[in-house]
Amino acid sequence: MNRLPNDVDVVVIGGGIIGCCTAYFLAQFGERVALCEKGQIGLEQSTRNWGFVRKQGRHPAEIPMMIRSLDLWFELQSLWSDDMGLHRGGTLYLSDDEKRYAANQAWLQHAKDFELDTKFLSLSELNALVPTLEQQARGALYTPSDAKAEPDKAMNAIQSACEAAGVSVLSNCAVRTVDISAGRVSGVVTEHGRIACNRAVVCGGAWSRYFLRHLDVELPQLKVIGSVMQIEAGPKVLDQSIWSNGLGIRHRQDGGYNVAFGGSFDCDLTPDHIRYFRRFLPAYRAGKEDVSLKLGKRFFRELGWRSSWDGGDATPFERYRTLNPKPNEKLLAAAHLKMGALFPPLANLRIVRKWAGMIDVTPDELPVIDAVARFPGLFVSTGYSGHGFGIGPGAGETTAALVSGRALPCEINAFQLDRMHQ
Repeated sequence: MNRLPNDVDVVVIGGGIIGCCTAYFLAQFGERVALCEKGQIGLEQSTRNWGFVRKQGRHPAEIPMMIRSLDLWFELQSLWSDDMGLHRGGTLYLSDDEKRYAANQAWLQHAKDFELDTKFLSLSELNALVPTLEQQARGALYTPSDAKAEPDKAMNAIQSACEAAGVSVLSNCAVRTVDISAGRVSGVVTEHGRIACNRAVVCGGAWSRYFLRHLDVELPQLKVIGSVMQIEAGPKVLDQSIWSNGLGIRHRQDGGYNVAFGGSFDCDLTPDHIRYFRRFLPAYRAGKEDVSLKLGKRFFRELGWRSSWDGGDATPFERYRTLNPKPNEKLLAAAHLKMGALFPPLANLRIVRKWAGMIDVTPDELPVIDAVARFPGLFVSTGYSGHGFGIGPGAGETTAALVSGRALPCEINAFQLDRMHQ
């Protein structure tokens, strides 16, 4: 950990890709910034995701910010001179069944509205693009300009850029509370001491709901678990990132593949599931076949967490510095088989490692980027619902502009906090 500064302009709470990008752009805007992470920078979902950097398939409210983000990815890689494994390979969504075919066709209208290069490939066009792909009866949605990156390399580059820009990057430094004086933010209290500031930004990912709870700020947010594995290097059968009902796959820079069971997640029940049952019920009904609910130790652990505390109290942020859920072996085994069926040259490649990440999800699967009206100087940028890695630079730039009082590069009306309370 770097030395704790006595005072800064802004404290960013959370060192994932959203927090790091927010801190970086704040520094570029001339703000003095401290970035506080309870564990290690980027060690949770920001380095555990698939590595897709895509416009395709997003909610239309996210598309303008994602367009900006994709441009920023390449600008920043050139500026930082760091290898992030960034590459335009395109994104393919396969049409596994009639439901997915209809969804792919419907999304084309959003692509037209935003003048994207997305198109629907016929079966013959798909076969020409990816000759090794088997078992296809329909075409696929395709956005050639989409990209991919290596999450661990990207987070290393972003952290280095923050430090070079003058951000005080503080790992193993949990923020316990936000100081409110005369009704507005006056500082934060960390486990190592107080940092005076006039603004604070909560970019805590899966931890954001619990952190805001002690300030009596309501944020409907739940956690789901996504499982991923790395396959050893083998033949390069595709350059595109592929999603289907049963497979998410990306060719890695090292010649291997990141593979997941596309669209399926585990969900450890917590007290928040009871609290927000009605809010999330429509989303669950719409896709309940993709979420496996289970009651375990996490429910009773979080049941014992306090709802309020002060800066002198140790918190779960220090006791559980890194969320490290177990991967779903059954789902990954099914994904491995699916990979081999779709790409026979990969069928016998071995699994190198497996991991899982905790994803923060909102009821409408859109993020919150907003000021907290009750506490001037307090801002929130969280709830990216598994979409945060690719949109990270654009979201960070937009959040930093909001915090600094600058003109916003992207519209954020759909991301306001009060939509959660309607």
